[in-house]
Amino acid sequence: MKPETQAQVRRIASGIVTVLGIGAAVYHLYAAYAYPLFALQHRALHLLFMGTILFLVHSVLKAKRLTWAKLAYTVVFVAMTVAATGYVLLNYSSVATRAGAYNAWDIAFGLMMLLVVFEGARRGTGWPIVIVAAAFFIYAFVGPYLPAIIAHRGFPLARTVPFLYLTTEGIFGIPLGVSAKFVLLFILYGAILERTGAGKFFLDLAMAVAGGTRGGPAKAAVLSSAVMGTISGSSVANVTTTGTFTIPLMKRIGIKPEVAGGIEASASTMGQITPPVMGAAAFLMAEYIGVPYVRIAVAAIIPALLAYYSMFVQVDFLAALTGLRGMPRPDLPRLGQVLREGGYFMLPLAALFYFLINGYSPERAVFWTILFTIAVVLVVGWRRGQLKQTLREVVFALRDGGVHTVEVAIICAAAGIIIGVTTMTGLGLRISGLVVDLAGGQLWLAAPLAAISSLILGMGIPTTANYVIQATMVAPAFVAMGVPLLSAHLFVFYFGVIADVTPPVALAAFAASGIAQSDPFRTGLEGFRFGMAKYVVPFLFLMSPALLLQGSAVEIVVNLAAAILGITALAGVLQRYFFGPLRLWQIASLLFAALAMFTMQPRFWLLGLPLIVLVSVSQWRAAQARQTVVAG
Repeated sequence: MKPETQAQVRRIASGIVTVLGIGAAVYHLYAAYAYPLFALQHRALHLLFMGTILFLVHSVLKAKRLTWAKLAYTVVFVAMTVAATGYVLLNYSSVATRAGAYNAWDIAFGLMMLLVVFEGARRGTGWPIVIVAAAFFIYAFVGPYLPAIIAHRGFPLARTVPFLYLTTEGIFGIPLGVSAKFVLLFILYGAILERTGAGKFFLDLAMAVAGGTRGGPAKAAVLSSAVMGTISGSSVANVTTTGTFTIPLMKRIGIKPEVAGGIEASASTMGQITPPVMGAAAFLMAEYIGVPYVRIAVAAIIPALLAYYSMFVQVDFLAALTGLRGMPRPDLPRLGQVLREGGYFMLPLAALFYFLINGYSPERAVFWTILFTIAVVLVVGWRRGQLKQTLREVVFALRDGGVHTVEVAIICAAAGIIIGVTTMTGLGLRISGLVVDLAGGQLWLAAPLAAISSLILGMGIPTTANYVIQATMVAPAFVAMGVPLLSAHLFVFYFGVIADVTPPVALAAFAASGIAQSDPFRTGLEGFRFGMAKYVVPFLFLMSPALLLQGSAVEIVVNLAAAILGITALAGVLQRYFFGPLRLWQIASLLFAALAMFTMQPRFWLLGLPLIVLVSVSQWRAAQARQTVVAG
């Protein structure tokens, strides 16, 4: 294909993607208000938009070189997407009235839909999720030939394919429903804020607050990632948004490239657990365990704060140990000016909190918040004489809202296959029982196993699919051991998130290394080191539901204080600094103290607290002695 022909094809494809992206955003806004279709129809239409956009983007717009064969491939898969989803939309009444009595057309179009999902997932996110979903699909047929512990009687193709295709238990199940109801709208909400300058505002705000302190740009990276995480819900997106500015600034004050990238990657990873806008898996969790989303968001507040605190204090210790100073004040934005110019970006966040707390469903809450956000940015643009430019950015944001959802949607469709087969075969109950048996009913054995499996899965598949598998297989085992339902699901969700910064496959670190121009693997190791303290946070709320705001005020405050002390001590061990450089006996004492505080049991706190005090006093005296020597 000639270069000029390739350029023309890309222009046409880009135009189609723009129309479909805006159309998807507008439709989902309307659907959030009016609920015009039944669940199966709504999800099918959602996948029609997302699947079509996905193949156009990944096979045409992102292709390094277009060929006629690749163009034909794209046309075929777009046509199959339209046909398979259109069959559900056009034949919904017939499918609903003859539920269970499937015909040859149902099976044919079902196979077409499966092929679209598998290939779309491969195109959008790579082979790992395809391999996992395909393994589950094959499992439906080979059950009689497997070991007794996971064997089942087996299901014929004529039953399996329609079950996965024409019910809300498979491809069009809860995961895709979450993508259709919540995820696209929250991504649209974030896109509007980012397109109209919220990213720069939050970064300037973080730099104005922390940029002048020791290690200031590194602290600003943590703070800006925390705030951006509330609207992005994506580790890699967070890195590319804030890291573009913070990583060069960290390198400027003397932080090594690998360390700068690792700090940004580790901080950005927590975006998916930062309320009010968490990752797609958080919305899936709300549907899966049947609790309001706002309850999950509220429960995640303390774990998110502890995770960011662990990062912040490690950065502070590193800066103190290595003598890193902050940015000169003249080079930093002024807080008052930042708030005057961009403080209005806080209003949409406040609006979302208001709607969620006052009982609005997530889709209605974000619907009204989006309208409010558009009104705010347009008024500000009008007052500044930039109404036309602001309106153009809002339209681009509508496109981004649709286009940026495609990977999540196809992952959710693939995850539906996993859930559907698990439901058919009863695999979840078997695995849950196996976990309980292997751990001997002991939570302290089961929890590390679950954490390791979440991290391993997270190295190859996205958080949403990871959560689906763990929620189906492992979380029920925790519940059987007496763990509260919400704690169990947040535990596996949390470890699926931080897999993004866990070597050897650390996606957020890889993205940061590109900005830092550093070695990806070493950047991942640094991200893991700076994030190590936050790996204990899920274990803390698993042992103490008070950290999920489930308990009395006294329990919450006392357990939070214990967690903060333990994390601070562990951060000191990791950075070999507390109030000064640590000696070997002080490192050992702080490590023991941290473990004692992490037990969440008062009788062990009595051992940990004195050790923290002992190290603090010894460090203070050493500092006084050094000052005396210098003064003399």
